[in-house]
Amino acid sequence: MGISKSRFFFITTTTVNILLAVVLVATGCAPKVAPIVGSETNMMVETNITSSEYDTVPLLWNIGQNGVGVVPVPPVVHVSDFNNGGILCWQAGSPIRVVQQWNYLSKKPLITKTSKDVNLLAPPEGMQYLSTKDGSIKRWYASDENAFVSIPEQPRLSDETLGAKTIIITEQGVASGSKAQTLAVPIPSNLTRIEDVLYGSGSITNGFVLVETRDEAVTNAPASLWLLRINNGTGSWVRCGDLSAFDGNFAGQDPSFARVGSILYFTHSHTKIGCIDTAAASPSVTLPENINTLLTQLYSKGPTKTEFPLQAQLASDNGMLIIEYPDANWNALYYAVDISGTVLGSLRSDKTSITSFDANGKRGFSIKTSGSISFPSPDLFQ
Repeated sequence: MGISKSRFFFITTTTVNILLAVVLVATGCAPKVAPIVGSETNMMVETNITSSEYDTVPLLWNIGQNGVGVVPVPPVVHVSDFNNGGILCWQAGSPIRVVQQWNYLSKKPLITKTSKDVNLLAPPEGMQYLSTKDGSIKRWYASDENAFVSIPEQPRLSDETLGAKTIIITEQGVASGSKAQTLAVPIPSNLTRIEDVLYGSGSITNGFVLVETRDEAVTNAPASLWLLRINNGTGSWVRCGDLSAFDGNFAGQDPSFARVGSILYFTHSHTKIGCIDTAAASPSVTLPENINTLLTQLYSKGPTKTEFPLQAQLASDNGMLIIEYPDANWNALYYAVDISGTVLGSLRSDKTSITSFDANGKRGFSIKTSGSISFPSPDLFQ
């Protein structure tokens, strides 16, 4: 059994009762204010799994007390036909926000809410499908505006006149009667090719987009990362560095992203974990030392024989980065770390149970349940 798919990697959060102060170690991605980390984190685990559908049941991971337990509420959502595009993507809140998905073959909804505590968000027409006749789109949710934002995954810059290149970002509310708004952002003349839109957050008034670019004039040069910042409806571009530490590009396997405040973490294939402070005046790709030391340890204790490079999966919640990687027996391991890279606790999920461990590896509570654990999606990015 392999590592859980990225479609299962999401989380929601409850009210924090116990807070842990975080001692901040200076890194290239460290924010100016030390975050406060909550000791309780809600998760979801899949149940009633068949070849094409499953339910989700809430779990509580109390990191501070080294415990994990079932929340006494009914299943939250039902996902059907996930092999054909059913991606469970949800966000903290009361009620929980879940993005509706459609089967791209049958055009039928794939997610049904099974709890009154769920708000099923239906993307507006034109944004419902991640693949359209004009190509694929990237889509995320702007909470403050109660709107979805979309952008072409691979903008075709060559179709436009040199010096007049733009990238179009669309925003539309989920409320009935909401009208779409668009923002056309000029692209710098030295950006001749945008390979992929990698991540987006916020609105067309205040947000950001991370893109991977190629320099067609330089043979075998590593791809670059550029940040498009949007402020009061105006876009500005800044180069963040290249992907020399990540096999030179993100080809072949979708990278994994997780946002903690303004810090955007990412990894690709069997490489390191990098981060970018999206709020910094001069953002750059940084490789946080402690986090990558942990990743190296996970690699050394993980499976030794794999058909393809085995990539860690990232998620986040309450100021924590959560790193998933399997052990040698393909049991899923989840490590919660603070911004300094200090391990706060971990979980192990095997075929029969989920067990918690404290920061020193001491075993805590265990519950008898199986299924892939779901972790967070703060921007509902897809």
